[in-house]
Amino acid sequence: WQVMKHCKGLIIGDKLERRNRLDSEVILSEMTAGEKNFALRVEHLLNKIESPEYRQVNIEALMELAAIATANPNLQIAEYIVLDVLVGHAVRVAWLDVHPGSSDRYDEDKAAAWRSFYSTSPTECATYIVKAFRFLTQFAQPSQ
Repeated sequence: WQVMKHCKGLIIGDKLERRNRLDSEVILSEMTAGEKNFALRVEHLLNKIESPEYRQVNIEALMELAAIATANPNLQIAEYIVLDVLVGHAVRVAWLDVHPGSSDRYDEDKAAAWRSFYSTSPTECATYIVKAFRFLTQFAQPSQ
């Protein structure tokens, strides 16, 4: 819920499926914090993710986004937060932290990177979600 106040919305699961979008304006106008309907809507989107490992990583990403939003009350993101993009980038960052010389062949290592990420602890996962979030939000900033 905290995240919804800081961005245009969330996309959980297939980013091309419009029904996977939680629009902040709509959610905040129709629901209240802690409302069961909001939790059920998020849970429904998470349950559509077939892979249990990937679903769990998405849950951990949402928890970390909530922590980021709580710790940064003035944070505003003009666009949707796409969990697929955030998590995918976290996997890449984690892999390249352990294999720093392999960025040029990451596409070849992607399957191994995902397997490796799935075996990380929730704390490590959260760390890489934060690193990915920082990178992606800095990347989106207009250059000065």
